[in-house]
Amino acid sequence: MDIQSGSTGRTRSVKSRLRSFLGLGSVAALVLGGVAFIGVLPASATAALSFTAPPASVAANAATTYTVAYTAAVSNDVITLSSTNCTLSPSGNLTYTTGGTSGNATFTNIVLSGASTGSCALTATDTPTGGTATATVTVTPSTANKLAFTTEPAGTSQAQTALPFTVKVEDQYGNLVSNSDTIVVTSACALGGQTSLAAAGGVASFTTTTINAVGNCYLTATDSTNSGSVSPTTSTLVAVSGGAPAKVAFTVAPPTSVTTTGTVITAFKVAVEDANSNVDTIGTGSTDLITLSSTCLAAPVSVTTVAGVATFSTVEFASTGTCVLTATDATRAILTASATSSVGEPQAALTVTSLTGYLDAPLTLVASGGSGTGAVTFSVANGTATGCVITGNTLKAAKAGTCIVTATKAAVSPYANGISAATTVTISSAPHAVKLAGTVRRSEKANVTVSGYNFYGRPTALSNVSGFSAIVTRDSGRSLSITITVKTSASKPGVKVLTLVFGNGTRTSVRYSLH
Repeated sequence: MDIQSGSTGRTRSVKSRLRSFLGLGSVAALVLGGVAFIGVLPASATAALSFTAPPASVAANAATTYTVAYTAAVSNDVITLSSTNCTLSPSGNLTYTTGGTSGNATFTNIVLSGASTGSCALTATDTPTGGTATATVTVTPSTANKLAFTTEPAGTSQAQTALPFTVKVEDQYGNLVSNSDTIVVTSACALGGQTSLAAAGGVASFTTTTINAVGNCYLTATDSTNSGSVSPTTSTLVAVSGGAPAKVAFTVAPPTSVTTTGTVITAFKVAVEDANSNVDTIGTGSTDLITLSSTCLAAPVSVTTVAGVATFSTVEFASTGTCVLTATDATRAILTASATSSVGEPQAALTVTSLTGYLDAPLTLVASGGSGTGAVTFSVANGTATGCVITGNTLKAAKAGTCIVTATKAAVSPYANGISAATTVTISSAPHAVKLAGTVRRSEKANVTVSGYNFYGRPTALSNVSGFSAIVTRDSGRSLSITITVKTSASKPGVKVLTLVFGNGTRTSVRYSLH
């Protein structure tokens, strides 16, 4: 069919309308003497498409390249990649515009995902010719790589109440890995119920786990089967409160022995707790009024709890003897608590009197003062020394310096405990002579031995005796061998002093008898 037109623009318009109306491949026009003769050419053949070696299987969400070969396609055809039973992404990579009569359409960084893994049908379609090609890819998860909470524990809970949550095993792309690994749950807060569970199909559903402490808690899930290759995960925050207030309890007991003189007691504490002994830090009992009463108190004492805990620091006792203190919640009717203290008169001052010791010799501790017949015991803390230890009443240290010693004299009626001030005891590594063995006579040469600690070198030996001379012949560190000569004209026999002077000027002395 030919159509004549006197205008080039009209020729183009007619060609376009004919092509659209007839659905044909192309329209050609010949212009002779201003007249356009237009003819419709046959439509192009359907493009032939085929996938080039697609992978048989891929890991879900793993980036993969797919290639589609096309033939008999003209320039600017569009090849589109689509799928069935899975989702393709990113969307910007799913079309390709052809550039010639044949070639390859390459789709890079394509990931397959969806509600489940399995067989995924990929389809490549050419527009406008309608040519297609299909390929089937099996989508599988990769190896186990990490854990994830698929159902988080509730954000708020009561202590010792079941807290359901679910943990799954995933590959690096977030796909479920179906295995039976053992999942262990831990927390900085005390836990109860299920804390270890074998996954079923990669999913561990915890139903009876409880948090038994009050406060802000997190749960951490760890794959104990493959702990070296599967990363743990941590839950969102769980704010745990106590149950309904059910009782009060002494969480820090009063001292077992106190005095009667307006005593300031080392702070003790009473808490409002639920039936499971959890302190009510944020619940209804967190600001209750706690009253402490007893027949031996000058008057009851009341303190308001802070975060569920009442702290008592000053209590005045009016009588001596065994005192039962009762703590009562004045805000609500719940169970009370009791504690016992022995109340007595104050003792006289107690003092630690052994103040110097030596590394190589245990120091026997001695205290003086106090009142009554109670036994004296000692406690110690490191000062500048290290390894300060008391066994019975013997003090030793691992390194020279100071140890801080406190003596306690037990309460025996009518007295309360007596406690000394913290006392500094110096543990020295300086030379220390203890005993001289041997007989020293005037006008005779005597070989004696001086025992002690921390000797070094061969010190000079002196004495408060005229005509005295001595030579140190041997030093073992713990004993010195000394040859002593005293002239006949020396002072009269009796107890004398031998002084050892070491190279750095340090001196130590020991007594001996001169015959």
